[in-house]
Amino acid sequence: MKKEVMMNIQRNLAGLFFVAVGGFGLLSACGTTTSEESCTFDSDCTGGQVCDQTICVDTCETNADCATGDECVARPGDAEGMVCRAASVPDDDCNDPDFGECPDEQVCSASTGQCVPIDEVPTEYYTVRINDVTDVEAPDRCDDTTYGYNTPGAKIMYVELRNESGNPIAYGEAVGDDIGAESEFFDTFTVLDGLAPDLDGQCPLDETFNRNDAEGTEITTNFTDSTVVALGCGGSVYVQFRDEETGDLIVLDESHTIVVGEFGPTCNDTAQSAPDYYDVFLCTAAGSDVSSPESCDEVPLNADALTGVTSSNVDF
Repeated sequence: MKKEVMMNIQRNLAGLFFVAVGGFGLLSACGTTTSEESCTFDSDCTGGQVCDQTICVDTCETNADCATGDECVARPGDAEGMVCRAASVPDDDCNDPDFGECPDEQVCSASTGQCVPIDEVPTEYYTVRINDVTDVEAPDRCDDTTYGYNTPGAKIMYVELRNESGNPIAYGEAVGDDIGAESEFFDTFTVLDGLAPDLDGQCPLDETFNRNDAEGTEITTNFTDSTVVALGCGGSVYVQFRDEETGDLIVLDESHTIVVGEFGPTCNDTAQSAPDYYDVFLCTAAGSDVSSPESCDEVPLNADALTGVTSSNVDF
């Protein structure tokens, strides 16, 4: 009997020991656990913390105050102070301003957004040059006048870019010109402004044109200095195309077709009695001021001189 009592006492003592140890362990675990304080406003936080994304956090002054992989950024909504947030990771697109630099011996391909070896960079075309060749094809047209104005050379109304389905995706915006000195219809940047022109078929709509002569003569016509750029014999105009949504320059490729709207007798055989001629060139220049053929291919897209409204497939 005494032996049995002693065994029960030992069991009870052992149980109390394990309960005590377990309880101490739980207390220890609870003592090392920290919990983030939820909040709605800065006033919900204590100890100089602020409310960021519903959690009370410390503020920072520089990236050195943040953990690895975080950066010190301004709080949204013009809130006072700065907080640590996960650092943004740049895209793999090397066109991204945050990308950095390509490895040695590589450059960024604007069309693919990838770093490629220098000798594998494809030629990228951004600009189209329309160059008058009337002085070669019909030199007598270099004395052309319309309504008393000197209007020699090809008369450009618009330049349209189409996709492989034949749908217009952009209109040429002039980035420079080299108009022949004899032309008096030279408002390039008004006519070729990157916007779709108002057309009746392929030609401009009629409007009132004031000749600004002594009599103040007004003419109703579709041939005006706001609808047509007369290149002058041997003159050129340079256009680029921009994505309507992003505003980025469009890199020309072989899925594109370039439609040049050149006035010609088809649009008005009274104002334009005979055809003028032009060539279409691709150029690599991507700047906003292009007025020389230095970056243009030596051979035009067209095999024969063009006249009137024509289409040229982009072909490298």
